[in-house]
Amino acid sequence: MLGNVQCHFPSLSFDSNTKNSLIGHNFSIEQSICTGDSYNAVGPLRAIRGATAQAVYGDMEDTAHIFIFYLPNTRFQYKSVGQEILRKTLKEVGSDIEVGSENGGKYVRSAIDKIWSIRLDIRIDALNWLNLQNRNTGTLITTVGTLYQPKDKSIEPETLSELQTITLSNALEHLKNLSYFLSYANGGYIGPLYIEGYKYTQNRLHPIQTSCAVALAFETTPIEQLCSSWVTVESNLKLYMECFPAFERMMQNLTWRETIDFTLTQYFQATRPGMPWQVVASAIGAALERLSYTILVEEESDTNKKADFELLFDTFDKDKRNRADKRWKMDDKYKKTDGKYLSWTGIRLSLLLERIGLVADKNPDNIQSFLNIRNDAVHPRVSIMTIEQRWKFIKQTIQWIDEVLLWRLGYSSKYLDRTQQWESSTLPRYNLSLRDSSW
Repeated sequence: MLGNVQCHFPSLSFDSNTKNSLIGHNFSIEQSICTGDSYNAVGPLRAIRGATAQAVYGDMEDTAHIFIFYLPNTRFQYKSVGQEILRKTLKEVGSDIEVGSENGGKYVRSAIDKIWSIRLDIRIDALNWLNLQNRNTGTLITTVGTLYQPKDKSIEPETLSELQTITLSNALEHLKNLSYFLSYANGGYIGPLYIEGYKYTQNRLHPIQTSCAVALAFETTPIEQLCSSWVTVESNLKLYMECFPAFERMMQNLTWRETIDFTLTQYFQATRPGMPWQVVASAIGAALERLSYTILVEEESDTNKKADFELLFDTFDKDKRNRADKRWKMDDKYKKTDGKYLSWTGIRLSLLLERIGLVADKNPDNIQSFLNIRNDAVHPRVSIMTIEQRWKFIKQTIQWIDEVLLWRLGYSSKYLDRTQQWESSTLPRYNLSLRDSSW
């Protein structure tokens, strides 16, 4: 017992499906799974052990002016440009005389709305750990992030009323979205393992006090298992971070939340080194199908166009199948050199590429080549194609996923050109002017 709160231990169960809650003095653990129990032979001390997805200091509805969070394995920050330099200043012992300075790392900052901003700091030791030449494995916290209001640089007691606060639960929601956003750039899952909220006070002896905190068990991809991301040494992290508000608006839509979750799963599978072409082709096809429906149908504001697009996704009904044939298989831009039209799947993919401005990639024969590869991956092989030819088309279609997502986010700088033999960058091939202004 601490304070006025007694911690009531749950009944011990070794059933992994049994989840209990623990509430104690200024802390809580929800849905804990107990795996062991012990008593002290001398006094009434009892201890239990187990696992939980998160443990909270204070309350999730407690508020703070600023939140510090810690991210692991942030390779995207090691590779990309568009960041500012952290300087490490050396001062004489016992005085403020500066005797030198050196590179201390780098950071990037960006506004997420009119009030709140995010800053990501990575230090030299973390950058060295992320260097592939060092061949490190596992997981290490490498980036310290801050969710803050820019005014917090000069906090004075008389200006505290001008600052806003948000709850720990609201901050966590922002940071969950940020985790998906940065995971896509990182080539694997990352998320804050610890978040701490601080409040400014008028007490000059203790101007900052911890108000709440949460430890989390976010899914984290070990550094040696990170995939081949679109980020290169020429990609601009600052410009990518400026796309985060658009991503948050996407995540407010249930369809996009499900699409992002599904697409990242397929994308990481497709870009993981050493995966067989059959697995990669199947994953790419699934991701492009989901993105096609979300962009062509869910986000289409023109009711006539939306009805036409829906015909392509609902071909089990005989009447709709006939209407789809009449609407789409009469247009020669979907006709291959053999005189036959693309399948409905091929037309959907062609329309998706057209929507983002990749007109040059809409060649029906190239689209059909990829569809043949995908069909070969899930059915007995029917097409004659060398392994080299298969990988050529597969890499191109992985790049289509990147280009669809980066176009939707509004990213305007360089990204990986997967069609080249060696790692190189390309400027956007998609047309950002085709994006909806409301995004």
